[in-house]
Amino acid sequence: MTDPEPIVLATELDVSPACAYHLFTERFAEWWPAGTHSLSRDPGTSCHLDARRGGAVDELAPDGTRHAWGEVLEVEPGRRIRFSWYPGREPKTAQWIEVEFAQAAGGSRVTLTHGGWEALGEIAPLLRQEYLPGWRHVFANLYAAFARSQG
Repeated sequence: MTDPEPIVLATELDVSPACAYHLFTERFAEWWPAGTHSLSRDPGTSCHLDARRGGAVDELAPDGTRHAWGEVLEVEPGRRIRFSWYPGREPKTAQWIEVEFAQAAGGSRVTLTHGGWEALGEIAPLLRQEYLPGWRHVFANLYAAFARSQG
């Protein structure tokens, strides 16, 4: 069995790469759809991305329960962030997410890559298939719309 190819999605924004980075990381809780894309599935849930090496990617449910989603692995402020990704699973099954922020005509091009599927074993192709429309909605639609509304 060959491992699934990474998911790669990009969006063009009319804000600078530094601003796009700030909106993705520091304002993550404002654009992430916690009511539908969290383990708690509660609109009162808040999701966080601590944009420093070793920082947590997690959610805090209204009842105080914290669910780990991953850990920040690499950071180049304003240019790139890479974190592990295992919401609802054990860290040993972590994939990785990398988001790059590059200069483009009129603003920036933000590229999200989700790889590391081999950590999931035989369920990797199925989960990749489920993640693709999820990332299209969350990143290419919601994050992009949020960033555009701030520009």
